[in-house]
Amino acid sequence: MRVWADGTRRAPVLPRNFGWFAALSWAHMLVVTSAYLSNSESSFGFNGTTLFQGLVWLTYSVVYLMPALLLTWLTCLWSRRPPWLVPSVAVLTTAVCMIFIRADSAIFDLYRFHFNGFVLNLLITPGGIDSLGGDGGTYRSVALIAAGHFLSQALMWPLSGWIAKTTTMRLKWRQALVVLLVAMAGERVMFGLADLSNDGQVLDAARTYPYYGRTTFRAVAAKFGLNPVSRSEGPAPEVAGGRVHYPLAEVAFSPVVNPPNVVIFAVESLRWDRLTETIMPNVWRLAQRGQHFERHYSSGNGTREGLFGLFYGLYGSYWQSFLHAQRSPLLMDRFQDLGYQFDLRTSARFSYPEFDRTIFAKIPASALHEIDAPVEPWEKDRDNATALIQALRTRDRQRPFMSFFFMESTHARYSFPEEAVIARPYLENVDYTRMSRQELAPSIGSLLNRYTNASHWVDAQIGRVLDEIERQGLLDNTIIVITGDHGEEFMEKGAWGHNSSFVEEQIHTPLVTWLPGVPHRVVRTPTIHVDIGTTVLQALGAPREAGNYSLGRNLLDDSPRPFVVSSDWHSIAVISADMKYRIAYTNRGNDHWRPTTPEDVPFESAEEAGVLNRERQQIVLDAIADCSRFAANDKRRRRTRA
Repeated sequence: MRVWADGTRRAPVLPRNFGWFAALSWAHMLVVTSAYLSNSESSFGFNGTTLFQGLVWLTYSVVYLMPALLLTWLTCLWSRRPPWLVPSVAVLTTAVCMIFIRADSAIFDLYRFHFNGFVLNLLITPGGIDSLGGDGGTYRSVALIAAGHFLSQALMWPLSGWIAKTTTMRLKWRQALVVLLVAMAGERVMFGLADLSNDGQVLDAARTYPYYGRTTFRAVAAKFGLNPVSRSEGPAPEVAGGRVHYPLAEVAFSPVVNPPNVVIFAVESLRWDRLTETIMPNVWRLAQRGQHFERHYSSGNGTREGLFGLFYGLYGSYWQSFLHAQRSPLLMDRFQDLGYQFDLRTSARFSYPEFDRTIFAKIPASALHEIDAPVEPWEKDRDNATALIQALRTRDRQRPFMSFFFMESTHARYSFPEEAVIARPYLENVDYTRMSRQELAPSIGSLLNRYTNASHWVDAQIGRVLDEIERQGLLDNTIIVITGDHGEEFMEKGAWGHNSSFVEEQIHTPLVTWLPGVPHRVVRTPTIHVDIGTTVLQALGAPREAGNYSLGRNLLDDSPRPFVVSSDWHSIAVISADMKYRIAYTNRGNDHWRPTTPEDVPFESAEEAGVLNRERQQIVLDAIADCSRFAANDKRRRRTRA
């Protein structure tokens, strides 16, 4: 309200056409949000789920415009505003809302998650956007889409003015608001009832819409003596805050007479089934001589969680805490204590993810090698391999060395030269803005061929380095690790890429090691990235009992293992011999994830109710306790051990 000269209070004066502009913008937003209807995994028909979807579509199309409409309304409070200000604010803010929701729907369509901390981190961290691998065509398409929304909204302002002048019909705001509130109340009641009965159709439909406000009646139902159906979700893990307690106690290292050299190849998005004699012959040959772990999992479905687990031996759910603390892993500290020389290379950026502030926080910048030239990822991998070979030839031979090589060719868009082509036909152009699951489906095979060719190229570069290591006679005292930071899905379970779920395609990676003195073996029991750093650290004198410094164990320990854990930005997946169970750790019960078999096959409805028997409950509780074991809060540590 604004106080006038006569002391009266009056509402801000809105332009005459504002109501029609808001109505036209709502219609525009309905078109944009219709993508969520097509993204829904629910079947449409005359049923409650369809009614729920329709109500949410209609009401949330208004909700997503509210920030813009509110800002425009506030602009009208300024009595001395220039005449162009209100239309400019209205057009600009509504267009931004449209673009944001359009981008979110595209993200959800391909990757099955909404705009979140991961996406924000991608946008604001140096190197984040570059990691997408978009080409000039992608950026041009993004610009054209954004321009289209701005132009549409700009045209709606004069159009709404023309309608306001030529029509006698008046918009009834109060009645419209009542209808909106009734519709919102209806969909919230429907969600609350679905939550009571654990109706997966409605609960899954709600996940389709970003920032959906969920209403539950469980507490009220309990007061009236009703017993709601148990949710599929288990209890939420309590993760560490900004401080960490790592290691839990001082680690007593044994002396190491002849510390081994260590070479770690981490290949972006490399999943287990690319390791074949045809696709990756050099790594395959090493697997026939060294150790091949056939059921190996990444500690995350994204790069940060995967490599964090590899170096720290902890779940990826600790990532944020260690980033805040800028605490380096015990493994890197041990390398430095033993006087190792370092050659650390990436074809991406050390700032995205923020490995320069976590894994390599204590490493001098001179040892962190990036290629900043505007060249293709396959060229960066080639040049980094050349530089690593040169570093091996010119190193100080009186000191052990540690090399880390992060390879980027296998990241979407999947980069390779013509000489690496072994799979045809392959998709020539990868334009993210023109991709949806529906449009991608017919060409997913040719996109997978790009990935295969990129994997073949990566293998060639690894082979060059392996040849140099063998030529110098270093295998007798060099640990070699070859794995993926995580996997990559090609619509096998409904999504493309990674970071969206814990299906096998996204977290099952190859692992080949060369451990001096260890005979060739093929390991078929589950292993995970947290075991890799633990194994290397024990080769550097760490105690065999790893509980004080790691959640992993030695890769060669073949004793029974109840579970392994993978994680992402907001959840963990507990994987046992007969179950895969995803649990949110940022919001209790906010996501409706059903347990599956380890191979991602959903349980039958009757079988699902009994999945969490006493034995499996204990597995889940143990995994949850591990999520806070290395937290700085002593009370929390005591509680999780109890």
